[in-house]
Amino acid sequence: MKINGVELEFELFDADAEDIKERYFQELDKMKTIKEDTPEGTEHEKAVYMCQRVKSMFDAVFGAGTGKKVCGTGNNLLSCMRAYEQLISEQIRQQDEYKEILSKMKVK
Repeated sequence: MKINGVELEFELFDADAEDIKERYFQELDKMKTIKEDTPEGTEHEKAVYMCQRVKSMFDAVFGAGTGKKVCGTGNNLLSCMRAYEQLISEQIRQQDEYKEILSKMKVK
């Protein structure tokens, strides 16, 4: 898949890439508390924190430096959230496709 021009190997059902799948779901669990974990402070401080969390997720799943490649070196919150949304959408798309194919394989 491509996010902001960066090619990422993200195949949830590739048995040879189970480590990526495992890291992805671990990081996704961490992201579920991002609103509660965001420190008190200015809007700028909150935006920087959220951008860093998104970039850290990309780094943990795809390797060091991926967060900056995908989201940029700055702290554009909309860019970071857009990249995060694209990753989640791809996960859902793959799971839906898998379920659809699996349902067709069942013998009646």
